[in-house]
Amino acid sequence: MIHDLINGFVLVIGGSMGFACFIVAYRLMKGDPIEYERNRQRTKSFSAALHGRLSPYFEGKRDYRVAAGLAIDRRTNTWVEQGRLSDEALASVFHDPNA
Repeated sequence: MIHDLINGFVLVIGGSMGFACFIVAYRLMKGDPIEYERNRQRTKSFSAALHGRLSPYFEGKRDYRVAAGLAIDRRTNTWVEQGRLSDEALASVFHDPNA
């Protein structure tokens, strides 16, 4: 009885996650490949984007597509730049150019 309930729960959660991944992949395929490539060049690595370590400068100029800020590193007691892709940068990738 409980085993069937757990299997059903895993099936619903797994199906939802699979559907969400499908939607993201579809929107990326239909999105703007030029903006995707620019964002990929800005991030340099997935872990840098995930941890908010993007540089606010791109090609020698302040990049308005990176939301930047400062934080204090408690281990070294120094200021650390933080940056993440802005909402506009992500929206430009997911934008359908045929719309």
